[in-house]
Amino acid sequence: MFRLKLKLRAVILVCICILTLLACGTGEIQNFEGISIISESRIDRINITVYLTDKHGVPLIWNQSILSPSVGVSTISDADFITHAKIYSMRNGEKHRLVYDERLVDVRWGQEPNSLNRILKAEIPRALIDEDPDRDTRNGVITVEVKTEKQGPFTDTVEETAIYRK
Repeated sequence: MFRLKLKLRAVILVCICILTLLACGTGEIQNFEGISIISESRIDRINITVYLTDKHGVPLIWNQSILSPSVGVSTISDADFITHAKIYSMRNGEKHRLVYDERLVDVRWGQEPNSLNRILKAEIPRALIDEDPDRDTRNGVITVEVKTEKQGPFTDTVEETAIYRK
């Protein structure tokens, strides 16, 4: 009976050690080595879609690995992502003046219809974008930086995208 209790304690100790090792990986997404962004102009905001990519720029697939967001022991909350966006107005076809230098708003996990791509969705309210009276187009340049406590920073830029309504 004493040996059985000793073996049971050893098994429990091994299980605790394994769980501790798995917890050390929490907060990391396997193969996450970059981002690719797309912007979409709306009346009151600019929607930003951030694709999480591997080192070759291929979008990561939702639940492809054990270390996935929102799944099991290795849950990564959308709140664990630190984001920063810079928006520049344009003049004469080139980046002109910095009109927004803040974080992305309402960062959340998303999924496209009929796709397993792992994406973050966010937005930038138009009310927070400064007006540039010297600009000659409604388009601009958006640079987004994304990082977590354990991965990143990763940046991507989209040019000639609508940042002003008119």
